[in-house]
Amino acid sequence: MSSKARPYIIQGIVAVLVIALGIWVGNMFFSTKVTAKRGARADTGILVDVVTVHSAEHAVRLESTGVVTASRTMSLRSEVSGRVVWVNPGYYPGSRLRKGDVVARIATEDYEIALNNARIALRQKEAALVLEEAKGRAAEAELKTLKSRILNADLTDGETALIRREPQLQDAIAAVEIARNNVRTAQLNYDRSIVRMPFDGVLEDAPVSVGEYISGNGALGTVVATDVFWVTISLQPSVLRWIGGDRAFLEKVEASVEYSMGGRTVMRKARVLSMLGSVESLGRMVQLVLAVDDPFGEPEDSPLLVGTFVRAYLTPPSKISAVEIPRSYLREGSQVYVCTAENRLDVRTVESEYRTMDHVYVTSGLSEGDRVVTTLISSPISGRKLRVSGETRETGSVSEDVGGPGMGGPPPM
Repeated sequence: MSSKARPYIIQGIVAVLVIALGIWVGNMFFSTKVTAKRGARADTGILVDVVTVHSAEHAVRLESTGVVTASRTMSLRSEVSGRVVWVNPGYYPGSRLRKGDVVARIATEDYEIALNNARIALRQKEAALVLEEAKGRAAEAELKTLKSRILNADLTDGETALIRREPQLQDAIAAVEIARNNVRTAQLNYDRSIVRMPFDGVLEDAPVSVGEYISGNGALGTVVATDVFWVTISLQPSVLRWIGGDRAFLEKVEASVEYSMGGRTVMRKARVLSMLGSVESLGRMVQLVLAVDDPFGEPEDSPLLVGTFVRAYLTPPSKISAVEIPRSYLREGSQVYVCTAENRLDVRTVESEYRTMDHVYVTSGLSEGDRVVTTLISSPISGRKLRVSGETRETGSVSEDVGGPGMGGPPPM
């Protein structure tokens, strides 16, 4: 073998040895199966958050909605006929006028003449009465003279009254009373030529103008009273246990209405006026009428207008003893998850006589000091073990590293 071929033989032998070593290592790797051993896992419970609840006296605040309506709407009319000679410059739709403000004036010439004639007639009747009284006194004197001359004169009461002119006197007195009544009627007609506002109000329309002839009972416009507005609300019949139906008790209920106006929320005081004698036709709800005084008062830049949608709040004087919890704590409508002293899940059905949009007031099913679970549990089975967030598993003391709430906590490492 030559010296040149010897290195190639050595390299070939080395390559064969490397390949053989690789095959052996591969066989050893795939033939050895490593199996991980799973240790027994302890049931540490579902990680949950809890809150401790307490029973207390709570004020009942009933809520409802309604629409503002006018307490009084009337058609302003003239009581006499005539031509309109003056109209208040502030008499237009939407204007607000006070009680007693002059709205319009009707021509008074005819009524002045009628008033003067009635006064003249009264003076005539009064003069006739004075004359008749004088005649009666003269007749009385003649009667005395007659009785003194005729000692045995026997006159009946009727004859005596005729001699004294008593019928004529009564007729004159009646004529004077009629004349006085005619003067009062003429004065009323004269005064009615000036049309005034019957109460504080806002005008819905004002169809009258100067020069227009108004007949008796002619319409001058429609006025809505602004001293008080009404709001009709509907409530469940069960609320009668707190507000009652007696008017004296309704007056003790605090009420207010809330609405949006001018980009802000406005709250005005109200009072419960009455309870209607019939229930709502659709929901069979009890209907209450609230009164809001001075709806155009403070804040004047946000008046309460007719037709406004409002939310009403009622606070009866009586209170309810219950456990207050947020509505989000309720499960399936009337169930609550409770964590027992042994950190076990207790699914309870609770009863509530009063609820609001945000809270439920439990009167049965929860007790003082109960721990209500606030975490949502996927499989709520009574007796299931729980692990309260913020407590160690062994002693129940507060730990320094607290995890957040969830559907269930991870196993300990």
